[in-house]
Amino acid sequence: MSTPYNVDAQPGRLGPGELLRRREWNRGPLTDLFPRIPPTALEQLLDTCIAKGFTYNLSRPRYWNARRYSSITVAHVRHAHSDYDALLRGADGLERYEARHRTAKQVWKVLREWCPWEESNDQLERCFQVTLLQPEERDPEWDPMEIDGDSDIADDPMDLD
Repeated sequence: MSTPYNVDAQPGRLGPGELLRRREWNRGPLTDLFPRIPPTALEQLLDTCIAKGFTYNLSRPRYWNARRYSSITVAHVRHAHSDYDALLRGADGLERYEARHRTAKQVWKVLREWCPWEESNDQLERCFQVTLLQPEERDPEWDPMEIDGDSDIADDPMDLD
């Protein structure tokens, strides 16, 4: 089974042309999923994709790639657009899943501002909701992005941070 990230694609090993190519390769799928994403956040997400060694994988189903982009975006929003890090480092030193629950409304609000659907986006919501569950609470038979019955539980990207 393949890993979700290309371990030999560390940014320090890539030349400037390859870094630019990978940024552009990831830009399209990210802006398709989150067309209202602010330019600064998009650039930060592109940096994260490269740091994680992730680029769109043509040999995998579209939902597999969408799940990874969504999970990277959820983690970015949690860290950059909510009080999550402050709650973890604060005097109370909250456990990360408690901090995730406390910031869930902030994170969901930003995600909804960035995504194109006026009413709902079931896949994004399922991807977001599963990040609030500890791994042992997640049903191993349920893939939040399972659309066509081809599930990929072994490489769970829902816990990037």
